[in-house]
Amino acid sequence: MGRVIVRRVVAIIPILFLVTVAAFFMQVAMPGDPAYALAGANATPEQIAKIQAEMHLNTAAPVRYWYWLDDVLHGKLGISYSSHRSVAGEIAHRFPVTASLALGALFLTIVIGIPLGILQGLRPGSKTDKGLLGFVSFAISAPAFWVATMLVFIFAVKLRVLPALGYVSFQKSPVSWASHIILPAFTLSLYGFAVIARFLRTGIVGVTQEDFVRALRARGLSSRRIIYKHILKNAALPTVTVLGLNIGYLLSGAVIVEQIFTLPGMGTYALGAIQGRDAPAIQGVILATAIVIVTVNLLTDLAYSFLNPKVRLA
Repeated sequence: MGRVIVRRVVAIIPILFLVTVAAFFMQVAMPGDPAYALAGANATPEQIAKIQAEMHLNTAAPVRYWYWLDDVLHGKLGISYSSHRSVAGEIAHRFPVTASLALGALFLTIVIGIPLGILQGLRPGSKTDKGLLGFVSFAISAPAFWVATMLVFIFAVKLRVLPALGYVSFQKSPVSWASHIILPAFTLSLYGFAVIARFLRTGIVGVTQEDFVRALRARGLSSRRIIYKHILKNAALPTVTVLGLNIGYLLSGAVIVEQIFTLPGMGTYALGAIQGRDAPAIQGVILATAIVIVTVNLLTDLAYSFLNPKVRLA
């Protein structure tokens, strides 16, 4: 298992390198001089020249890239053009909001999607299975903005049991945090738990028809033991992969959900940076998102290797 971890970690390095190259040259391709954007409209030529020297703007692009990469490796992501604050500081301030939203959505994805998939897979063709298939199909096709609007209308406007907008940190009040995060987290998890339920149902139905399951039943093993020790373990393999890939969807979907519920997270920050052509902020969001996705994919790969020893030989 140790060799598997080393191989997977080494394989990540070229991916992160390509991400940094793409993020840097995106700024190079953008029109305008970054020094003028940072200095402001009333800057003197001396101030602009100083910023150009500090940012190595007078050197070739590959040389500038290595200076920029050195700063990134030391946690320096530059200064935002719009707010004139440290991008690393902005991301550190906003990342917990997006992380809490994504983790809440991931939690709901697991606690809703897995039971739904098990219920369907163990009783294929039943009324329960058909009814849940309809719900799962609806959850996959429902637009996030429509779901969010309906949830706000029902729980915030009509019933008045949950707040419609805003965010409260967990440190200030865990109860207020939960009440503010539940609606956006459910909105973000809707597609995810529907996909998990569908994949798990398909996996359970397929594994149940395998010869080794018939052999276990012929040996007299109890249905409970066969289901939980053999069927679910084998059916969970593709589900684990889908669950890991779902993290990327959660981070991308957070852009829309954070806008709807006015959450001050990474999605809101990224959208504002794109609208304002704030290259350092965009670069910071790209790098932070890439690191999270690559790390989650690594953990998913390791979990898959743990569940299926045959993969370790690949």
